[in-house]
Amino acid sequence: MALSSVMLAALPAVAAATPVSFPHGTLDYQFTTTHTNAPAGWTFKGDYHAAGDTNADPPYMRSMTFHNPVGYRLDTSVPERCTASDAQLALFGPSACPPGSQIAAGTATGKFQGQTTTLDVSVFNNTGEQIMVGQSPLVATVMHGVIGPDASVTYASPTCYPAIPSVPCAVDDVLQLGSAVSGEAITRTVNRVVVSYATTPPTCPKAGYWQSPISFIWADGTQDAGVTRQSCTRRR
Repeated sequence: MALSSVMLAALPAVAAATPVSFPHGTLDYQFTTTHTNAPAGWTFKGDYHAAGDTNADPPYMRSMTFHNPVGYRLDTSVPERCTASDAQLALFGPSACPPGSQIAAGTATGKFQGQTTTLDVSVFNNTGEQIMVGQSPLVATVMHGVIGPDASVTYASPTCYPAIPSVPCAVDDVLQLGSAVSGEAITRTVNRVVVSYATTPPTCPKAGYWQSPISFIWADGTQDAGVTRQSCTRRR
């Protein structure tokens, strides 16, 4: 069996990204291919602010869910899996996971005790989930994204430092302001059959794009969503 990452430059060109606005910010979420039923990577960028005031801070984020389009698939058996415990991840950071289990990387920006900070983040594969590890000082910040049967991914956002999923936050002191994360298409060949971690839906709608709502729950009790679009090519 062979494991390979398909570089972004080798994939078909994707239409220019068009960020969408929603009450608490702007979002852009794209796939690295427009083809149907194809291995895909992705890019995501989100910036957050107070509802109705782009210059004010957003509430603390409680959760964030990517509702991928119908027919989109995630197969966590394709990459290696990171089975490190939360304690190991917190102490050793990304080095606690096998290199072959990394599926994405990027940055996250937030405020800690009033100071704006940008952290490098790495995303790893595990059975039924994605694990995001922020390279914080002293101990890493760990966040799990649960993959649903419909290929949705729900992250419970950390709001304190240090943030370890098994330890509840005593007080909110880390405010998320934005993040930018991207991953390449990951494939594995078994018995001459190529299987992929992420696969686009089998059909492209007449409109020429898929839709992926991204929903949020905030600490002030509000909920909202932005509906992102991913360009696709219809077969003739």
